[in-house]
Amino acid sequence: MKTTATLSFILALFLSAQLPAHAADMEMNDKDMAGMDMNSSAKADEAEAVGVVDEINAAKGIVTISHEPIKSLGWPAMTMDFIVKDKQMLGKLSKGKKITFTFIEKHGDYLITKVK
Repeated sequence: MKTTATLSFILALFLSAQLPAHAADMEMNDKDMAGMDMNSSAKADEAEAVGVVDEINAAKGIVTISHEPIKSLGWPAMTMDFIVKDKQMLGKLSKGKKITFTFIEKHGDYLITKVK
């Protein structure tokens, strides 16, 4: 009986410790969604960014880009992996090249739709 009570107490303590962390994750997701206010000429799900190409994985169609802050999304500058919508876009990219690109979020991935 004592063991069951102790285990129940430990489980309750563990679960209560996880709730604030989960709530913080939810707040961040809400913040990200609220920051997706785009100007009227852009599609609601598109964002434009400026960055430098760090790596290109042509076989997988993945580009690692260090991008500047993206004000429309409330994102700071960071390095991220993006998938290209069309692998022909890879011909416009080279390591170290500064680009302006448009992307969307699709199924948890960030998909580059245009490169300038």
